[in-house]
Amino acid sequence: MTSRAVDDSCSLLTLGRVDSVRVQVGYRASPDKRVDRHYLLDLSVPEPDGGGEGDVLDERRILAALEPVLYAGADARRHYSLHQHRWHTSWGASPGALEIGLLVSIGPRTTAVSEASYDGVTRAFLDVMAVVGQQERTPASRESAVQRARDAAATAYTVDPDALSLRAEEHHPADSSWTFTLRSTAGDEYDVVIGFIEGYAGSVSVRNAHRIEASDSIGPE
Repeated sequence: MTSRAVDDSCSLLTLGRVDSVRVQVGYRASPDKRVDRHYLLDLSVPEPDGGGEGDVLDERRILAALEPVLYAGADARRHYSLHQHRWHTSWGASPGALEIGLLVSIGPRTTAVSEASYDGVTRAFLDVMAVVGQQERTPASRESAVQRARDAAATAYTVDPDALSLRAEEHHPADSSWTFTLRSTAGDEYDVVIGFIEGYAGSVSVRNAHRIEASDSIGPE
C-alpha cells in the first residue's frame, strides 16, 4: 500500500489560527490535594503582518516560556500535569482559542516555596506575553475588575461566580491592580489580585483561603 501525501492547502479540517490564549497555572501539595494557589493569564494574539490568515503562533515557544513554573524553589522540576486545548469553528467569524493548563505538585507550602512559585509564574507569564505579542495595558475599572475576579475564582475552583459575595476590596492605582476577597455560599474565601503582572488586567492570582465555619450565635454573648 502506498501512502498519499497530504496537501495542507486543500485540507477541510485545520487547526485554524489562534486569536486568544489562556494560560492557567495551579499549585497543590500533591496530586490528590486541592489547588491552593491559581494563576491565570488571558492574551489576545495580534494580527500577523500583512493581515494573513496563517497561524503564526508557535505553541512550543509558549510551553518553553512556562518552564520556570515547574521549579518553585527546587533544583529539579517538580511533578506536573499538562493539558492543552485548541478550539475554532468554521461557522462565522468566531475567534480561535488556545488553552494551556498546568497543575504543579510542590509538597508542603512554606514561605520560601510560595515566594519562589510566585516569582516563577511572574517570569513565565512575562515571557509568554513576549511570545504572544504586545498586549494593551488598559487599567481595569472597578466593575470589570470585580467581574474578572468572580470569573477567575469560578474558573479556578469550579464555583458559581454569581454565588460569590464581595467581602473586601482594595485599589492600587500606582500598580493599576485590584485586590478582592470573595466568599462563597459554602463559606470558602478567595483572595484575588487583578493585574498582578505589571498591572495587566488579564493577569489574575487566586488564593483559596480558609473555610469560614458557620455559627449559631448572633452578636456578642
